[in-house]
Amino acid sequence: MKRTELHLPVFGSASFVVLALLGACSMIKPELPSIAAGREYFHHRAIGSPYSTGIPYALWLAAMERYPDDLGRNWDEFREKFGLLKEDDNPSGLPVGFVLEDDRLSGTKFLMTTCALCHTARIGDQRIEGLGARDLRLNALNNTVMGLAGRHDFTPKTLVGAAEEVARRGNIPWGWRARLVTKVAVKRLQQRASRHVEMDASPGRSAPLEFTKAVVQVPIEPPFGYVRFHPVWTYSKRQSFGSDGVMTGDLALAAASVEFNKGMSPYDIVRHRARFDSIYEYLTTIQPPPYPGQVAPILADRGHMLFLQQCAGCHGTYGPGTSIRYQERTVPLSEIGTDPDRLRAITPELVAAFNRTPLGKHAPMKPTDGYIARPLDGIWCRGPYLHNGAVPTLNDLLRPARDRPVKFYVGGHTGYDLDRLGLSYEEELLPDGRRAARRASPLQFEFDITALGNSNLGHEFGTDLSAEDRKALLEYLKRL
Repeated sequence: MKRTELHLPVFGSASFVVLALLGACSMIKPELPSIAAGREYFHHRAIGSPYSTGIPYALWLAAMERYPDDLGRNWDEFREKFGLLKEDDNPSGLPVGFVLEDDRLSGTKFLMTTCALCHTARIGDQRIEGLGARDLRLNALNNTVMGLAGRHDFTPKTLVGAAEEVARRGNIPWGWRARLVTKVAVKRLQQRASRHVEMDASPGRSAPLEFTKAVVQVPIEPPFGYVRFHPVWTYSKRQSFGSDGVMTGDLALAAASVEFNKGMSPYDIVRHRARFDSIYEYLTTIQPPPYPGQVAPILADRGHMLFLQQCAGCHGTYGPGTSIRYQERTVPLSEIGTDPDRLRAITPELVAAFNRTPLGKHAPMKPTDGYIARPLDGIWCRGPYLHNGAVPTLNDLLRPARDRPVKFYVGGHTGYDLDRLGLSYEEELLPDGRRAARRASPLQFEFDITALGNSNLGHEFGTDLSAEDRKALLEYLKRL
């Protein structure tokens, strides 16, 4: 396995050593934390320096023109390829989570990303802010760009001139400084491509630990720590960060590890922590969406009693009149029994290297022996389930693991089942009698529970309920 130094998400790949001073000068001036600023950062404003977490816009458009089969011929095709959402009120055509930043010092327009990229989703016609992206193929996008950057025809000679032509046609700011940063961006992308370790977490998931390993120069090798993009509205109840509670301490800076993984300097993260305080304050204001259908009150009341018996001990209680609130608990792997690869991916080398950084001193990694029993706010819309997204519906999660689907499909605009609470699928039985889903669209991607990191075992709590009790419990969960 190759050792990699900086295997970053694509928009952290234009980290310019020769422009480090210029990048530091372009950082946003110190500010006071505020919910309004956090909302702006989350949706419409990039956080870091464009030199460390962005890519010249003209270069990106030139790459789309040069490699249309890989990136798409336009923004519509690009969104379709990588599971992105359309920003209806953006005349530039950029997807949700993509923004343009004008850097006055270099006279360059940069393409950058925001929190909304990974934490906005649609269920039917409803856009849900803060919900983990359901179709986003973040690793696939990174793999594609690194693959292109490794080609013989991806060079400053071919791309800088093409970017200049795109800038001329599109009235994009251009000058000698833009030419310089574009040339350096191409070279850095080439360097990244030579050290790239390919992995694909499938739609709706990412491999954040592996991005962190790249930054701190720890070898990237299986097992990979694949996790779902989780909803952000639970952060206000958490005492740690991560599916396993691996990060502790200053939770606003723990959340900033996302920008660290994109290439933002840990020194800049700590120095400009006010913006992360703003984002964290905003996250605490985001509320889960109410269930959009009708809830049968008598059945839900019966389900509430079952919830108190079966679930409240780990997940807390909800709603008015409840005396026990959520208290974060790590459920040991020996008890929860779910896929262990995320825990195994947290190596001693990773922990030591990260904790040596300025960010690690404020939000250190402390390995745990299990996974967090998360708050269940808005649980109706959070499928598929488990930390790795290996169970398509809550109805399936309340059945023994041996009875759960061994194959289902994700991405590609997969529908959402408001009765079973999770991904829509039409069931079929395999020759050996195991349950599986039929592919509903050629745009969908197969989720195979036998692949590494994809186990659907564990969380056998509530699996001994009768069909009637399971239905009642699901009805109550629609209220959360």
